[in-house]
Amino acid sequence: MYRKVTEDKIVALTFDDGPDPRYTVPILDTLKEFQAPATFFMVGNNVISYPEIAKRIVAEGHEVGDHTMTHPRLTDLTPEEAYVEIERGYQTIIDVTGAVPEYFRSPKGLTTDYVEEAVSSLGMKEILWTVTIENRAATTPEEMSNRVLNKIKPGYIILLHDGRLDRTKTVQALPLLLKGLREQGYKVVPLSELLQQETPEELASYDPLT
Repeated sequence: MYRKVTEDKIVALTFDDGPDPRYTVPILDTLKEFQAPATFFMVGNNVISYPEIAKRIVAEGHEVGDHTMTHPRLTDLTPEEAYVEIERGYQTIIDVTGAVPEYFRSPKGLTTDYVEEAVSSLGMKEILWTVTIENRAATTPEEMSNRVLNKIKPGYIILLHDGRLDRTKTVQALPLLLKGLREQGYKVVPLSELLQQETPEELASYDPLT
């Protein structure tokens, strides 16, 4: 997991697995309503399937990250196969949106030395997360948002999803989360702004649910 050590009450929102018109579009509408920036870690195949949504993400000022081409478990691949997945996803985002991804997140957070080397060779930084909004113990949008709000601390990177599985509850939880963060005095900032703060800290444990 990754977070920033900072005394400022700032956090970053990140979305994995899109774009998907069922979820990404209403998420973008909510982010616009709350004037909240986010980083979308996009899957190359989905970018090809929904290029207009990928372009909208960039046009509305959000940052983009590479989430591979087809969303495999990178630890099951050879170094060469993993590089192809990462590079194809990276290049597809550039070709479709014109934006160059600065960040990479591996599917399910599964990474290795050769994944890190591939990411670095493409000029990206590997980013994981501090807390997820989706969790088996949180079965309603209210429970999902409250789970994050009860854990939140300055510098946290929040993981949400806008593709692959049914993300209806995530869509419904997002405005509750943004309202709750605002009430607690937190500001949502771009990932790039968060990462400029102080010194990064590796955290020992997290609960991946991708």
